[in-house]
Amino acid sequence: MFLQCLRLRPELKQRLAHYVAADDSFARDQIAHVLAGACGEAALPALLRARVTDRNDDGDTLELDVLELFEEWPETSLRLSLDCVASGDPGIRRVGLWGLCIIDFGGTTYFGLVADAASDPDPGVRADVMSTLGTIFGTGDPSRAQAILITGTSDAAPEVRRAAVMALWGAPEGTVDVLVARTCDADRDVRYWAAWALSGSPAPQARAALERLMTDEDANVRDAARQALAPPTGWP
Repeated sequence: MFLQCLRLRPELKQRLAHYVAADDSFARDQIAHVLAGACGEAALPALLRARVTDRNDDGDTLELDVLELFEEWPETSLRLSLDCVASGDPGIRRVGLWGLCIIDFGGTTYFGLVADAASDPDPGVRADVMSTLGTIFGTGDPSRAQAILITGTSDAAPEVRRAAVMALWGAPEGTVDVLVARTCDADRDVRYWAAWALSGSPAPQARAALERLMTDEDANVRDAARQALAPPTGWP
C-alpha cells in the first residue's frame, strides 16, 4: 500500500484539488474516496482541505471517508484538526473545529478551544461554534455553552444569530426573554427560528411574541408562529 500511495498520491491530490476548485462535488468525492483507499493516513491532509467546500449537504461521501480515517488514525486526526484550528484560513478553521467535535464528542477535553472560537473574526466560524454548542458537545460545560449562545443571539452577523437561536431550541431555562427579543430581529430567518425555539414554552411573553409573529410580513415566519402555537409542535 505504501508504494501504491507514493505512486498515486501526487496525481490524486492534483485531481482532487482541481475538482474542489471546480466545485464538482461528485468527482471530488470519487477522487477523495480513491485517495483514502490508496493512502489511508497520508490522505487525511488532502481530504481535510477538500472538506472546506463540503458541508455534507449534497448526499455525497467525502465526510464518510474522513470519518473512517479519523476512526482508524485518531492521533493523526487530532493533530491535524488542531493544526486546522490554528490556520489563518477561516474555512480551514471550520474544518478543524468540526474535527475536534468529532474526536471529542462530549466536549470533555477541547470544549474550551471550541468555545473560544465564538469570538473568531469570521462569522462562518462563529456560526459553526453556535451550532456545535447546541449539540451534545455543549455538555462539556453547559453553563458556558448557554452563555455563549445567549451572546450569539445578538451577534452582528445574521448567520450567527440564526445558529445561536436554533441551538436554543425549546427555550431552555433563562433564555425565553432572549428568544422573545429575537422575534423582533431584522433578519426574517432569525425571526423564523425564534418562533420555533419558543414553541411549547408556557411563558406568557413567549405566547405574546408568537401571536405577534402571526402577523409578520414574511409568510414563513407567520406559518412557523402558527405551528408553534398549535400543539403538538415539532421540527419544521
